[in-house]
Amino acid sequence: MVPQVERRPIIACTFSSVKYPGRAPAGHVLLRVFMGGALNEDILRGGDDSLVATARAELGPLLRVRAEPLFTRVSRYVKAMPQYHVGHLARVDAIEESLRRHRSLALVGGAYRGVGIADCIHSAEEGVARALDTVSKGGS
Repeated sequence: MVPQVERRPIIACTFSSVKYPGRAPAGHVLLRVFMGGALNEDILRGGDDSLVATARAELGPLLRVRAEPLFTRVSRYVKAMPQYHVGHLARVDAIEESLRRHRSLALVGGAYRGVGIADCIHSAEEGVARALDTVSKGGS
């Protein structure tokens, strides 16, 4: 994650081949670079070559990478990630409290307690566990 105070065009970079083994050939890494977000949507209007050049210019010095990438792929997911506002977790707590009387109902996903894949999976697993527990006890 890149703090906004850094004023960089990239907002995050993940080493996908570390998180998910087998995603890159031996001796290589697969990086996912994130740009845009709520505070810099305009950058995504640039062409694919421009976005790749920006990613390489940013990551080269940070990671000491000079080699050409084996391949690149650009995908744009404008407004795809929830942007939490101040007080978000208090609102989520209030929503969850109101759901306590409906134990077999679960709200899951990136809108509540984290937008990452791992957060969403954890959210879904907790929701399913609650619902199954309630159903197994004959509740609704």
